[in-house]
Amino acid sequence: MNSLTTWKRRAASALALGTLAAGTAASAAPTAQVIWSSEKNPGNGSWFSGPSSIPYALSPQANIALTSPTTTQATTLAVDPAVQYQTMLGIGTSMEESTIYNLSRMSLAKRTEVLKQLLDPATGAGINLLRITFGASDFTARAFYTYDDRPAGQTDPNLTYFSIQKDIDYNIISTLKQALAVNPNLKIFASPWSPPAWMKDNGSLIGGKLLTQHIPTLAVYYRKAIQAYQQQGIPIYAMTVQNEPLYTAPDYPSTSVSPAQSKQLTLALKNELNAHGLSTRIWAYDHNFDSAWSYVPTLLDDAASNAAVDGVAFHDYAGEPSVMTEVRNAYPNKNILMTERAVWGTAGADRMAQYFRNWAAGYNSWVTMLDSNIQPEKWTGTPGPTMLIQSASAPDTYWALPEYYLLGQYSKYVKAGAKRISSSYGSASTVTNVSFLNPDNTVVSVVINQTAASQRFKLSSDGWELLATLPAKTVGTYVWTREAGPTPTNLLTDPGFENGNLSAWNSEWHSAELAHKVDTDTVYTGNYKLTHYSAATYQQLTGQTKGVANGTYRAGVWVRSSGGQRALRLYAKNHGGAELTAEIGTGAVTGWTKYTINNIPVTTGTVEIGVYSDANGQNWAAFDQFELVKQ
Repeated sequence: MNSLTTWKRRAASALALGTLAAGTAASAAPTAQVIWSSEKNPGNGSWFSGPSSIPYALSPQANIALTSPTTTQATTLAVDPAVQYQTMLGIGTSMEESTIYNLSRMSLAKRTEVLKQLLDPATGAGINLLRITFGASDFTARAFYTYDDRPAGQTDPNLTYFSIQKDIDYNIISTLKQALAVNPNLKIFASPWSPPAWMKDNGSLIGGKLLTQHIPTLAVYYRKAIQAYQQQGIPIYAMTVQNEPLYTAPDYPSTSVSPAQSKQLTLALKNELNAHGLSTRIWAYDHNFDSAWSYVPTLLDDAASNAAVDGVAFHDYAGEPSVMTEVRNAYPNKNILMTERAVWGTAGADRMAQYFRNWAAGYNSWVTMLDSNIQPEKWTGTPGPTMLIQSASAPDTYWALPEYYLLGQYSKYVKAGAKRISSSYGSASTVTNVSFLNPDNTVVSVVINQTAASQRFKLSSDGWELLATLPAKTVGTYVWTREAGPTPTNLLTDPGFENGNLSAWNSEWHSAELAHKVDTDTVYTGNYKLTHYSAATYQQLTGQTKGVANGTYRAGVWVRSSGGQRALRLYAKNHGGAELTAEIGTGAVTGWTKYTINNIPVTTGTVEIGVYSDANGQNWAAFDQFELVKQ
């Protein structure tokens, strides 16, 4: 197979977002595009031997019209575009030197074809975020190098010998220029694997530690690299100051950089950037989830270095993505980025969903194209299959793996500037999900079926329902223009406390004294809100029991909180099943945030909805606009 399958881009239906007055009819139902990609032999080295047919490969399916809610039994995924989280920066891969070396072996026409397949938003996967390396990494065909290598025993504190000429000679610059020509909106960020060897304690690019006395010079070195690329017409959107600073590899470029050194280097680089009018952002850390808390606070608990850092970058080789949420909650003004991890199959597509659900504003796969001999590379292990593989004997021949298409299920449809929006995650035993709202008002819901059987599900959004079946081991992307549907009725009495009292609400349980009241300061909407507070340690529950028809419901509430509570949650109970909760948590909630419980199965004709605080003295939590609606 000499090229990838191309596809015709389908435009979403151009429906304006309607605002419905009470009692008016909803606008015409939107229609969703449907695109499928499936896994095959995920991560299996057999892909290096040649291409194989793939059941679905960014394959358009028949459009599905959204309808009013139905009683059809199916896994329900609630999608709420009104509740928005991080702004997406981009989704992409790497242009490390291994990939560029293989691209350089191709004819110009074939290399252009590959770059269009990767980057073109109309005819390709629409990748819009690329990671490059400043100097050599382990994925290279060349001798390891930096931009100021000197003979053993020599130094260059004035950077007299600084040059990116090797990047020109090795076609890195020309390939990136071509990439920008294919997609001018492409953002490129850089990571170094090692400073020049003379800046390190072992005098080698391999392993060793950064010498603190060279940090000012290293900051100048990075600034000069950014300027050199800019002079070549390649803007560097962001950079990390050291790839994996807690790992020193035994046989490829790496460097130990302590948190204190990283802080000093970040401040020095920021000063260099400011002094030379450069807007390149600095992303801290750039390593695994499991060690983040040993590293990040040194940079972000200090006011000066906090101000110098735009975001925190992560790799996924140890630990869980939930650490990104922890870091984001602790430092809510910082972007979160997932800068390195190759994943395979529908489990990998689900792992991507977990990255985004844990606040990642970007995701980059690592290594785009090796050849059929698994070359070139100088890593310590055997790499897994890359999303594109080139024939070692016929360089213009290449094939796409399912991972190319699975990445495209995100990158082609989730645009830069999209907001992740509230949606049910689902479960690995049925389907999982993450959803976005694009700047053009289209909703993108990526649904993942990791099971061995077809799964029926429905997306519930803005009063509409999309009922669909997704084949086994397949990812479906569903895209529709947001359109206001029939507004579901809120079944709670006085959900926003606009009666000015708690007459519709009950205090089932509290300790020592009542610690809830209705007041008027800093409400979410209207004139009143509910507050839990006491000067002494307290436990307070405020709830409302409603008689409702049996079925599936959604509960929600808007919350602000001082933080510090031992427990703070929204709950749904006495509905015929186990109590369900949405944990608000112990951290401060500084702005009004909606918490939701989806898929509440009512089988007893009643349900109780409320909030519970187990708090220390002077902890407070505020609540407004509770809701209970039929799904």
